[in-house]
Amino acid sequence: MKLVCAALLFVLTAASPAFAQWQSGGKPAPDTPDRKSVKGFGGHLIVVEDPQGFIKEWLKPELPQIHPAAVVKGDKLLGAFVLFAGCKPDAERVCNAEVDYALYKPDGSLLEERKALPLWKKEAPPSPNVQLSSAILVFRLSKAHPEGEYKVKAVVHDLNADVSFELETKFSLKQ
Repeated sequence: MKLVCAALLFVLTAASPAFAQWQSGGKPAPDTPDRKSVKGFGGHLIVVEDPQGFIKEWLKPELPQIHPAAVVKGDKLLGAFVLFAGCKPDAERVCNAEVDYALYKPDGSLLEERKALPLWKKEAPPSPNVQLSSAILVFRLSKAHPEGEYKVKAVVHDLNADVSFELETKFSLKQ
């Protein structure tokens, strides 16, 4: 599992940004549990099956086709990603953003947690580009895990701008 995470992190380091905006019809898009924007810094939390396939799709020069996981079967590799835009650069034009991930079982108990992962610690992507974060929560739910609705939360921090917000998405496990 560590090898998969390391490989995904390596691929994301070279990820090129997709062009998009946190807008709908030329106006700021309304916040939803999985997509928010605070003071120009926005994030969108998604969970996908086949995280490596998703990264390959993201790296294509054309607009990526994103298919968030809604209902998954056990023993599938899943990945939680944050897409972001608008991080505030420091004097050296470096974005300093982190994310805390948490995965919850259907009964509400914590299954997995990762804190202070580097969302982006490199040159800030030009606004309004949407960038795929460097930090990924990769996990596999086995057939031993209970069926039901799982929740993924991500607390996103732009440390340069002193901005934080929580994102949340859900998917169901059906055996």
